[in-house]
Amino acid sequence: MGPGLRRGGSVIGVGHAMTDAAQYDFLTLGETLVRLSPPGMLRLDQARTFEVGVGGSELNVACLLARLGRRVAWVSRLSLGPLGRIVNGEGRRHGVDMNHVKWVDGRQGLMFFEAGPAPRNARVIYDRKNSAAAGMTIDDVDWPVLIAASRRVHLSGITPALGESCKAVVLEVAAMAGRAGTPLSYDLNYRATLTTAREAEAVLAAIAPHLELIVLAERDAQQVLGFTEAGERLAEVVAARYGVPLVALTRSPDADTGDIFLARGTVRYAPRYPVEIVDRIGAGDSFLAGLIHGLLDGDSDRAIRLAAYAAAIGLATPGDINYFGSEDLAAFDADMTGRLVR
Repeated sequence: MGPGLRRGGSVIGVGHAMTDAAQYDFLTLGETLVRLSPPGMLRLDQARTFEVGVGGSELNVACLLARLGRRVAWVSRLSLGPLGRIVNGEGRRHGVDMNHVKWVDGRQGLMFFEAGPAPRNARVIYDRKNSAAAGMTIDDVDWPVLIAASRRVHLSGITPALGESCKAVVLEVAAMAGRAGTPLSYDLNYRATLTTAREAEAVLAAIAPHLELIVLAERDAQQVLGFTEAGERLAEVVAARYGVPLVALTRSPDADTGDIFLARGTVRYAPRYPVEIVDRIGAGDSFLAGLIHGLLDGDSDRAIRLAAYAAAIGLATPGDINYFGSEDLAAFDADMTGRLVR
């Protein structure tokens, strides 16, 4: 095991013993932002104080998996100073190994989030240009060693959209995972404020030969990737175009079925949970974490069901990071959700 690979301060939640050779169940990289939100339901124009949190797709996934007892590592660059320490501390408190972060002089990316109870729209304003994380390079960590120490690697379409340096890292890490035979997942995570549809599709096409799993929203498959199909047929044509065995398709609440998971030719549908939406940010990351948790156990049925439940809990919880706990997992397993427990 290479230098710098150490356990860190991770806390095991639901008890997955380190019985296999890998040090990590899940390895990921990306940018995490300091999140500033007006208290309550205030609009940004009204706010004179802000609630401070953190949010970043890959770290959101990592934190939930760590809370489920998985051994997780996150790679990025953080800004030297208090804002970087906020992100670092948040990852650690959930049990993520943050020891592979590179600390640099530079700015920490910010996001401003305004909740939008109907008929208002929820709004996100990014202030992340030229952030510390946007300067990530492949030399920041010993990637071959880290990948060899991990059961799964995960990437997101947000990271290559941060700039050419980050795109190069994503493409090279994908290729390394492919050469190592390590299962690799990719969340398209399209952001029109960061990239174009053509650029997003080009990155996906480049890493597709190395992928086991693609996760994407049905609307993005249609509007970004140009598919005309929907539902089960859409999952099938995505799998065929990119040559991947696993496709997870999230769908809008008014779709005819719930989210779809196509696993090596078999289609599974996610159950739908009644949700009182508190915060829309991070639900897709919760979905992905629940899915990965099930896949790590080799159980595709549980994977898609837990993905839907974790996403619902995320929607009903303030903040980007899902504070899913062992009691939530127990309620899911007992099919006792949305009740008064006392």
